Amino acid sequence: MTRPCSVSCTLKGIAIVLAMLVPAAGAAAAPKDSKPTAPPGFTFAVIGNVPERADEEGPARTLLDAIDAEHPAFVVHLGNLKGRDESCADPLLEARHDLLDSRSAPLIYIPGDHDWSDCQRPAAGRFDPIERLLRLRELFYPDDNTLGQRAMTIMRQSDQAKFRSYRENTRWETGGVLFVTLNVPGDNNNYKNAGGRNGEYEDRLEANRQWLARAFAVARQRKAPGVVIMMQADPLFEDGWERRRAPNLLDGLLRRRPHDGYLALKRQLRTLTRDYDGAVLLIHGASQTFLLDRPLKDEDGRPDPHVMRARTYGSPTLDQWLEVSVTPGRAPLFHVRGRRIASEPPPDAVPTPVQPIPAQ
Repeated sequence: MTRPCSVSCTLKGIAIVLAMLVPAAGAAAAPKDSKPTAPPGFTFAVIGNVPERADEEGPARTLLDAIDAEHPAFVVHLGNLKGRDESCADPLLEARHDLLDSRSAPLIYIPGDHDWSDCQRPAAGRFDPIERLLRLRELFYPDDNTLGQRAMTIMRQSDQAKFRSYRENTRWETGGVLFVTLNVPGDNNNYKNAGGRNGEYEDRLEANRQWLARAFAVARQRKAPGVVIMMQADPLFEDGWERRRAPNLLDGLLRRRPHDGYLALKRQLRTLTRDYDGAVLLIHGASQTFLLDRPLKDEDGRPDPHVMRARTYGSPTLDQWLEVSVTPGRAPLFHVRGRRIASEPPPDAVPTPVQPIPAQ
């Protein structure tokens, strides 16, 4: 004989119906063919070689104020925040640190040759360059935060035990784009012509090599749409390096040609960018003039179409900076242009895009 359904039986039936309805409602809210929304676009600013004299501190502050007023995601100073013949003593370094740290936006600083590797010059105080680099690391990179009042956290190469001292080599991600900085100073990458082991240069070359290789490995793994590489020095892409064989010991003994301190970096860049499908933007300083071009060439001199080089302004040009707009999910990914204080770009200053190549 069938027993009548009790109240508990009825409640169980209601629970079963509700359990069936909830997944259906969730499915309606998230269609199978929905695509993830691209991160919002953003801009960042780049300066370098400023200030280089005491009388440039005021204009440099005005320049940084103008950049802050544009509310960039972050600002990068490509090094040489002092002149070659200015003192490398702590008081000047501390004053320039305070100038950068007073900014509202997060600010990343990369050491330049005037800031450490030129410090042995008599006019700069006859300091030991390596000791001054260590002092810069203590002063500008005490933790994993950037400078600026809205500091952001970044990754430093010093997190790796083998490269504990290289706090200036950094990496971070904004809008899915990977940013990486390298300590590559002017004056031939601090390569010394004297005989014997070029210890500082060789150790830093290996640190930069591994840090850059890791950045591109991360970019490929995360399918980042773009990589931005920033350094102080101009690597001299125009010197015909792409057709040059690797130097050997005989070249050095016979002094057949001067050693190119940037050659290993240029060759690594060419190899890494060939294996990466996204857009690549290389930004450096070491000049007073703005430049946009495609610097990486194959052995036949053909430029790589998805790698762009931008060179920012510097002293004595104290009223302009480099602005990069990033539009994730759209092509082109990068737009680069020069900006001027209290002025819109002239009508003929058309932004030059970095065109990504399609994924294979």
